Amino acid sequence: MLHFIRERAQGWVAWFIVGLITIPFALWGVNSYLTGATDVVIATVDGEDIKQLEFQKALQQYRDRMRNSMGDSFDPELFDNAQTKQSILDELIEQKLLYSAARSIKLDISDKAIGEIIRATPAFQTEGQFDTDRYKSLLARSGYSPGRYEQQLRADILISQLNDSIQKTAFATEDTVNRLLELEKQKRNIEFGVIEAALLTKDITTNDEEAVLYYEDNKQVYRSPERVSISYVELSVDDIAKTIEVNDADLQQYYDDNKNQFIGPEQRRVSHILIEGDDDASLSTVTSIQQRIEQGEDFASLAAEFSADTDSGQKGGDLGLIERGVMDPSFEETAFSMNSTGEVSEPVKTEFGYHLIKLTGIEKPEGKIFAEAYDEILTEFKRQQAQDLFFEKAESLANLSYENPDSLDIVAEDLELDIKSTDIFTRDGGNGIAENRKVINVAFSDEVLVDDLNSSVIEIDKSHLVVLHKKEHVAESQLPFDVVSAAIKEGLKLRKARTKARELGKDYIEQLSNGAEAQSLFPDNAWQASQTISRLEGSLNKEIIDAVFAIKKPKTSPEYSGFMASNGNYIVVKLNEVIEGDITAATQEDRDALAAYLARSSGQNDLSTFINSLKLDADIKIMSTAIN
Repeated sequence: MLHFIRERAQGWVAWFIVGLITIPFALWGVNSYLTGATDVVIATVDGEDIKQLEFQKALQQYRDRMRNSMGDSFDPELFDNAQTKQSILDELIEQKLLYSAARSIKLDISDKAIGEIIRATPAFQTEGQFDTDRYKSLLARSGYSPGRYEQQLRADILISQLNDSIQKTAFATEDTVNRLLELEKQKRNIEFGVIEAALLTKDITTNDEEAVLYYEDNKQVYRSPERVSISYVELSVDDIAKTIEVNDADLQQYYDDNKNQFIGPEQRRVSHILIEGDDDASLSTVTSIQQRIEQGEDFASLAAEFSADTDSGQKGGDLGLIERGVMDPSFEETAFSMNSTGEVSEPVKTEFGYHLIKLTGIEKPEGKIFAEAYDEILTEFKRQQAQDLFFEKAESLANLSYENPDSLDIVAEDLELDIKSTDIFTRDGGNGIAENRKVINVAFSDEVLVDDLNSSVIEIDKSHLVVLHKKEHVAESQLPFDVVSAAIKEGLKLRKARTKARELGKDYIEQLSNGAEAQSLFPDNAWQASQTISRLEGSLNKEIIDAVFAIKKPKTSPEYSGFMASNGNYIVVKLNEVIEGDITAATQEDRDALAAYLARSSGQNDLSTFINSLKLDADIKIMSTAIN
């Protein structure tokens, strides 16, 4: 996380990111800014406590990261379970063990290096320079003092150093790379046949007795899910914009007030020579340069020789295109008062010193006149008016729906909104607005479903709000046998067909192994002729490829095997020949990439083994009830 902040955080994003400090940060700093029952211990690692608030903070940070990553598809319930909580606790334990191990082998980082990392962190900079006030303010907002942040940064780096020292020692030998290349590039000559279960169902029957027995044993499967339909009102900027009435006078005024939006500003290309200082000597120097220019000497050459602005001086004094409101007022006034390209100004004094300015180009304003921009103006004007009304109506929407919780009638009447409704849908969602996960979660909330109240305002996005009310609710119920009997019978037939396909397949394999011809066993087009495939063969089902490459290499005669495919068909495979991979065809880039992959995998395994050894040697106690 620290690495992410150091490299990615910019502007306002930094405030959010630091608020999501990851698990390593939780190890030391949580109790400095949380209050409450800090003595509840949920685990100990070699006598060092992990407090409940520490764990809760780490869990919340994980959820926040998931919410930020998943957006509207985020469902809190997916991250509120024992598995997630245990995973977070395991992370906390591992980080404590790794930090302790790093210190025990004397890993360290100097205060100077810590300082350099902090100064180079974009989140702590203003205009590219480290800003002490911003640094302290940013940390304070996250509940950290500079000392505690630096301590945690040091810990994060030490753990990273330890991880690297373990993982980077792993390597792959040339023999290992060669063997894997041989396997990767290996090809196999095969034939295969398909026994389709669906074709076998025509000879299979089921009866009511079988179906009833299956129904009784699997009643939980045959239940109608809970469903709901909702009435709702929605407030959106787009809908409000459609109701805005305008006249050309309003649009003309909007155009005049926002000309810069439709017509770009005038720009001028200038070069300059800067002589620093505001004394007589500086003025004398710039005056003498001016005289040399008037006598015909080249402005660009003099800029390269004399200008204190060395960056532009190397380019003959060129500053590129400028527009009003960017440069020093005195500089800007002079640059925009000159009338012809090639003109050189009198000496101009600014806070930086004295300038000679040369006008080298004029870019006149370009854009659309009112008539050309009419449609754009109309859209923008109506949307601006709609946004103002939206914020006014949003407050009324929240108040009215809360003050009149039993229906949406008053809300709709006062705000002139239509009451809409959805078809009935399950917790998996439905059509239209019922596809939105926020709406689905609220529709099945106690507030709406049990208490029969208007919902709170749901923000679909920043310009689209919804309030909903229950229209119809159908509780989960047991489906009667008569309703599902036909489906059960079909399912039973297919199950029997799959069993029969497997039995046939095994019988066919035995016959083929004893010399039977495949064409005599399989119907037309069910047996596929000989073909040579690789592991990356794109034309065959992956299940077939995996099965083919799992068969042992034939010795004197073909090898036969079979498997039940996920679609219920049974596949019989004949392996004729194994063609070893040609490793000479592998490029050095292929070899390097494979070696790096093997080393990385080995390093990860080494790190995992190391962590497991730390756990075995450590005294770890977990109070499991504390995280439930």
